[in-house]
Amino acid sequence: MAYQPSQLRMSSKRTSKTSNSESYKRRRDDDDDNDCDPSSTRRRRISGPPDYAEAVMSTNSTELPDAPSSPLSPVPYPLPDDSSVSSDGKAAPTPSSLLDDERDPVSDEQVYEYHRKGTEYQEWIADPTLGGCRCGRARKSLVDLLNNENKNERLHCPENHFDNPPFSIIDDLEPLGFPTRNYKFRYTKLLLHGYDKDGYKRESEYQNTFAEGVIIGESIFRYTGPHWSDIAIAQYKFDHPIDTLKYLYFTNVQNNQTLPYVQEILYPRHDVDWPRGNEIERQVWEYDTDEYKEILGTKLGKAAACLVIGAWERGTHRIARIHTLGREYKIHLRFDIEPLPTTSTT
Repeated sequence: MAYQPSQLRMSSKRTSKTSNSESYKRRRDDDDDNDCDPSSTRRRRISGPPDYAEAVMSTNSTELPDAPSSPLSPVPYPLPDDSSVSSDGKAAPTPSSLLDDERDPVSDEQVYEYHRKGTEYQEWIADPTLGGCRCGRARKSLVDLLNNENKNERLHCPENHFDNPPFSIIDDLEPLGFPTRNYKFRYTKLLLHGYDKDGYKRESEYQNTFAEGVIIGESIFRYTGPHWSDIAIAQYKFDHPIDTLKYLYFTNVQNNQTLPYVQEILYPRHDVDWPRGNEIERQVWEYDTDEYKEILGTKLGKAAACLVIGAWERGTHRIARIHTLGREYKIHLRFDIEPLPTTSTT
């Protein structure tokens, strides 16, 4: 069954002007454990009042001045004076999305590999003594990422404002106790400018949304630079203590590993129909099951695993379960993060 590519998620503020652009998938080599394809995009918006932004720019300290009390202005990010959101060079040709009939079916070998890798990540998360883990603790702060002395490695932030969470998952967030109105979430877009060997621009792009307790990955594409999990951890810790994080979402999944696995393997295996209605259809995949491990072994699952490994000491937290959330031909993922159960000794 064909799936519909995700649509743009525009700002939920009624007074904002929006523009439409085409959403598409981009691909990366399968040997990178922490890269994701883009899902949805937003229109640029300038964040924060200028006077406060100037105060942040002019200080050499990582301590920020008190933020003004404005419902539309989150604490501005500590951007340098010469921060730029544009780059020179030729724009790379836009790749076209692959339709189902242009993509090879998911093979048994691929599913076996997802299961193998997912098992490894589950064990790495739980046991700090196991070697071979490619993920490490996230050490860089947001100040480090936005103020790198090497401008070629410096992230730029063209969008940073309060907004509501993506409409597609509001019905899942509300029962968890998150505010879904009155612009309580910080939405950001980060860019890292890069170029391929032919001089074409290849920008890494990270669109994330945050509230205390949750990270929502909306559009992720890494060509070069820090891994998404390291960036998301730094952004979350800028606003909240890391131990408050309980949930991770990926919305409008189009990743070229995770989506075909759910569509061709996971749902048919359990006779789950592809979601068509406008209400969320939830499926839960419990810890240590085959399905849990297979999802964890796909690109987005590995990104979630690396976030847990990067945020805490191994052996202290885990992904307790994974949810697939279907709505109007689209799939979203939710990873529930919990402290690992402690075993008492007598």
